[in-house]
Amino acid sequence: MDEDLEFRDMVWKKMEENGSLLEIKANLRAILDDMLGDENSVAADQTEGSGPSSSTVENNSENPPDGQTLAFELMLEMMDVLEFPYTKKALQSESRHRRMALSREQLAKHIGLKSDEVRRAPSEQPLLVTLLEKVREERERNSADVASIPDDPEP
Repeated sequence: MDEDLEFRDMVWKKMEENGSLLEIKANLRAILDDMLGDENSVAADQTEGSGPSSSTVENNSENPPDGQTLAFELMLEMMDVLEFPYTKKALQSESRHRRMALSREQLAKHIGLKSDEVRRAPSEQPLLVTLLEKVREERERNSADVASIPDDPEP
């Protein structure tokens, strides 16, 4: 009996260390969300029809999405790149966010990244990381510009 408990604890620890336990939990959660979602989908469709996740925003990609929608799209794109399908599915289910039909390039445009900035970034790098790097570069550039201004300019 003690050997069984030791073996279970060892397996549990190894699964935690290599990340497979998190994947199993995320997969189980996605399956449960699907099962429960089928029951609640009719009620959710009747109560939801406005806001950033409505179909009017989805179908018109010319309208700039609001900040919350862009944040969700960036998170979903990051989960695609990092290959977290179950986590992505659970987030979509819990948030009831309906994914917009935006390509990576369109999403980059909406968050203010230029096409050359996206091309320079590796394809396996999420746009969120590219955006953060751009913000850091601009902050460093601005702080360098401020540091180069003399304190007491001559008239």
